[in-house]
Amino acid sequence: MSDSRFRVLVTSSELIPKAGDMLTGIGAQIDTMSGKVTEARLIEALAQPTQAIVMRGNPPITRAVLNAAAPHLRVIAKPGAGVDSVDLKAATEHGIPIMTAGHGNAPAVAEITIGFMLALGRDIVRLDARTRGGDWRRDDYNSSELSGRTLGLIGFGRIGRRVAELARAFGMRVLVFTRTPAKVTPDLGEAAEKLEALLRDADYISLHCPLNEATRGLISRTAIAAMRPGAFLINTGRGALVDEAALAEALASEHVAGAALDTLFEEPPPRDNPLLSAPNLILTPHIAGLSTGAVQRTGATTAENIIAVLTGGDIERANVANPDVLERLKTRV
Repeated sequence: MSDSRFRVLVTSSELIPKAGDMLTGIGAQIDTMSGKVTEARLIEALAQPTQAIVMRGNPPITRAVLNAAAPHLRVIAKPGAGVDSVDLKAATEHGIPIMTAGHGNAPAVAEITIGFMLALGRDIVRLDARTRGGDWRRDDYNSSELSGRTLGLIGFGRIGRRVAELARAFGMRVLVFTRTPAKVTPDLGEAAEKLEALLRDADYISLHCPLNEATRGLISRTAIAAMRPGAFLINTGRGALVDEAALAEALASEHVAGAALDTLFEEPPPRDNPLLSAPNLILTPHIAGLSTGAVQRTGATTAENIIAVLTGGDIERANVANPDVLERLKTRV
């Protein structure tokens, strides 16, 4: 590891320059990985003692990877919020904190969520293509405003709360289904006791919950059938939250009037994914949190998280996905 104090492994071909400068400032050597990052490649890369991993994308941080990284690895940090590709139990057993930076991209994800809602409700994408093709028809145009409509939020972390704030500014009613209904204050919305009630009442449904065993396939064929006919679905969370085949069928039948998905079960999607030919669907390549400002904020927070762990600084509990490790960190610098 030459004369560096720490080795930081980045699971992509680059690291945000500001984050790189912050890490090299504490004597870190930064190594990057290009191409698809697999379990086997990670294990090979970790043969060299590594103190920190920066998770870009969703690399498989499995028990085998963590075993290979021991005893040197001290922190894993992600410039985002989702850590479903990490074996949190194994990380906790090894005493390795999984650090996130979800607050940095919350404004960007919230704003694109509202953008999707506007695009779907006003049929912007289809009308753009139709008009460019020479079709100037206006008599068949039928759209809906956000004002007076009901937004159903599934999940109410930093992003969900920001979406609620923006939706209320548009004059929307906001329903929230969350594990922590006490956090849903009257100025932001109403807590739905059951998911079924939200599905029945919402004109727009937006997913902002983490992916875990309880939420995998949450928007199932049954859930889609329970949605109000003509509702819209937005997913900026994780692709595996949604039964993609069932959604494609619901779009074709117009039970679901439209959907916007920034994330899919398999990324990039195979050409036979039924959603690729589904009508009234907006697809983006998992970029909801990648505004210029969000990238800089999450990069800086990621570096701060790593520096705090490696140098014994203050660790913000809200940024730790497995907080059970915090007591152990107090005795280790």
